[in-house]
Amino acid sequence: MSESREAFERLCGAATTGELGVLCRRFGVTLLVVFGSAVRPDGTPRDLDIAVRFSNHSDVLGFLDQVGALAGTMRVDLMNLDRAGPVAREQALVGGVALFEEPVGAFAREQMAAITERMDTDWLRRLELEQLAR
Repeated sequence: MSESREAFERLCGAATTGELGVLCRRFGVTLLVVFGSAVRPDGTPRDLDIAVRFSNHSDVLGFLDQVGALAGTMRVDLMNLDRAGPVAREQALVGGVALFEEPVGAFAREQMAAITERMDTDWLRRLELEQLAR
């Protein structure tokens, strides 16, 4: 098993014991989703992709350091859902595994919002590509 997949399993265990929830609350994280090759059985992960939503202006680097320590790897790519584009946000949320959400149901709401925003802005991306092709 790869280091990244083992890190994902460690985070799953920490979610079950509540240790991940304590960490998320300390840093103001309301949603934590693991996505990418570490959660896909056919993938060959090189790192651990984590998407998070913060409730306030948190210490992002401090959180990254602590979640990496909890996962047992510093090979963590962190996506701040508040700063991600619609396509990236949808990819992370629709194909990901939520390990922490507060309140309950936040993950499903975020998934629906990400899908809707990506669909609503498709025409803008197509227009931009047309403009670039000129």
